[in-house]
Amino acid sequence: MLINPDCIELLHQDGIRNTHPATPLPGAAKRMDHQPDTLPDHFVTQGLFDLQINGFAGVDYNDPEALPEHIEASMLAMLATGVTRCLPTVITADFAWQSRCFATLESARNGFPVANAMIAGYHLEGPFMSPEPGYCGCHPAEFMRPGDIDYFERLQACANGQIRLVTVAPERPGVLDLIPLLIRRGVTVAIGHSAADHETIARAVDAGASVSTHLGNGVASPLAKGDNVILSQLANDSLTASFIADGVHLRRHVLGIYLRAKTPERTVLVTDGTAGSGGKPGTYTLGKMKIERQQQPIVYLPGTTSLAGSATTLDECVRNVISWYGIPMDMAVGWAGASARLLIGLPSEPASGEAVEWVWWKNTRQGPYVEQVQLHNTRIGTMSMA
Repeated sequence: MLINPDCIELLHQDGIRNTHPATPLPGAAKRMDHQPDTLPDHFVTQGLFDLQINGFAGVDYNDPEALPEHIEASMLAMLATGVTRCLPTVITADFAWQSRCFATLESARNGFPVANAMIAGYHLEGPFMSPEPGYCGCHPAEFMRPGDIDYFERLQACANGQIRLVTVAPERPGVLDLIPLLIRRGVTVAIGHSAADHETIARAVDAGASVSTHLGNGVASPLAKGDNVILSQLANDSLTASFIADGVHLRRHVLGIYLRAKTPERTVLVTDGTAGSGGKPGTYTLGKMKIERQQQPIVYLPGTTSLAGSATTLDECVRNVISWYGIPMDMAVGWAGASARLLIGLPSEPASGEAVEWVWWKNTRQGPYVEQVQLHNTRIGTMSMA
């Protein structure tokens, strides 16, 4: 929903949402044809929510030696892009490495205010995924393992119960049995980095899987044209798909087809961002790997054109789908916000008594850009609201 900035609800001094409703822009929730040149010059939305973010602004969330104060600084930098909540994502590694990453992230969440407000939990992407070439992506295949609830519970203890999303490959031994165990523990289960056939995808959904992680990526090439893991997930109406709308992970015409298949009700935007997101071209890390951020917001393994996460930002993904497909602003923000919240069991927007999460946007010829962001009593931004 787009909100008139002149009608933003009054805020308590401590930045807590009160019970006075905000006023939507006339017709904003109903219009389906918002192009950048038909949007108002200034408007406000709820905050964005990134379900998959491996690092930001030079800080790698998969580095157990990262300093909590540096994680806090990265959260502030991410906040400036309109993201008010996120799931820092820990990728495949050995148990000792993953457990230390969660402990480091928890030190930041429990010790610093912005990290505490922004970190809504964690996304565990591996090790219950495919080790097969292509399907494992940049994840280290040697650390992939069968589904194991004891392994998960040990990691969950290190994360103080904050792992809220787990990506799995349902064809792996033990994973179909693991899925309902995770669901019973309040964890959302996604399918990703998987070579599963159509029947196995259906069985995973029956077991409780409800999300496709960065659909269209983390697969081998070429695929069988008539029956493959992408088509099986596109065709399953019980799966909501997350997409990286950077024009690199999926070409524009391909993403357009996928969006039509999943429909707006089953679409979420994510970044799969890395330490190179919000940073300059150069070398960064993703866990134990070196990665190279290009001049464009693209990340490769050194000396290759193999993708290793992204360097895009979620507000850029919002601009892209508006520009490429004529998606209305309120829908695009929903894909990057409310839809993500609902997937992990949160309400679509903060309730009365919760921290304020507002994003002020300025419409330009290049599309909508974030002006300022307010999260609780922290407001940041560089553009004038005048």
